[in-house]
Amino acid sequence: MRIFCISLLIVLLHVLSVHAADHAVILLYHHVSSETPSSTSVSPEVFRQHLDYLGSEGFNVLSLSQVLKTLAKGEAVPDQTVSITYDDAYQSVFDQAMPMLRKRNWPFTVFVNTQAIDRGYRNYLGWNKLRLLLDAGAEIGNHSHSHAHLVRYLDGESEQQWRTRVKEDMILAQQRLKGELGVDVDMFAYPFGEHTPELQKIVSTLGYYGIAQQSGAVGHSFDRLAIPRFPMATNYADMNRFFTSVHSRPLPVTGVTSRPVVQIAGMNSQYKLAFTLLPGEYRANDLACYSSSGEKLELMREEGVVANRISVQLPDWSAGRRKINCTAPSSVKKGVYYWYSHLWLVKHPDGKWFSE
Repeated sequence: MRIFCISLLIVLLHVLSVHAADHAVILLYHHVSSETPSSTSVSPEVFRQHLDYLGSEGFNVLSLSQVLKTLAKGEAVPDQTVSITYDDAYQSVFDQAMPMLRKRNWPFTVFVNTQAIDRGYRNYLGWNKLRLLLDAGAEIGNHSHSHAHLVRYLDGESEQQWRTRVKEDMILAQQRLKGELGVDVDMFAYPFGEHTPELQKIVSTLGYYGIAQQSGAVGHSFDRLAIPRFPMATNYADMNRFFTSVHSRPLPVTGVTSRPVVQIAGMNSQYKLAFTLLPGEYRANDLACYSSSGEKLELMREEGVVANRISVQLPDWSAGRRKINCTAPSSVKKGVYYWYSHLWLVKHPDGKWFSE
């Protein structure tokens, strides 16, 4: 009998290990509407297709806070875990997304920029509807009060004045969320996905996870101040792209060098992105890196003491938010890619910031 119990325990542990994972995927939505800008929208029909796929393929939809806290402790999450997030608290989240998610009893996270709510901006939710979202299984995150480009200094502003202003903006949003919704949050989504080491320090000081917008899965060794999400919008939300996103794995990299984060257009090619690849179940020789425009970039594999050191010369970018996405196919699962993405903010040649 004792031998039988031990054998049964071994089988159960094996089953649990098969259905556990060291990573998850975070999806980012803004509008769920056919009447809003395509760059930040998916139609209700496309969103329904996304949810249907997650349901039919046995994905586990967990809250973002649960995923981050579990992975941060080095613990396993269920296999095929996904978190669903929304930035800006738009009306369509309540009208379109929430009923579909509530029908499935799936949690979701809404990052709120509180000034828009306080002022009753068009297409944004009000506090009463945000309370109803909480009742429907949502959790709330901080998206700043002003939703300004927080990485930018105002004219004549010193570094200390900038730090004070940005910190107060985040704290004000936190206070409004606590006062209206009674929630204490520890997740901050960068407005426009823009972040620099200096802004990350402020986020860290306030005890937040920093939620970004560059693509990729999140694993045990994730950077808690630059957590990746896969943006879902009209040109990047078809089912092929969705399949690639939700089945992705975090590309294990270390020793990343990429500075400066803020650059001047036309001077980018003097800089490089470099990182060391750690072992994993992916085909390192098939690693490929692409610029924001989809241009395949030349990789340099550096010889020397450090094995698998990769360096990529940055393209001559124009002004804007620019990224490099590096992917490598899985060595064990067809159609699965290991993914790492990195962000730069590029000013105009005259040093002025780009406009939206």
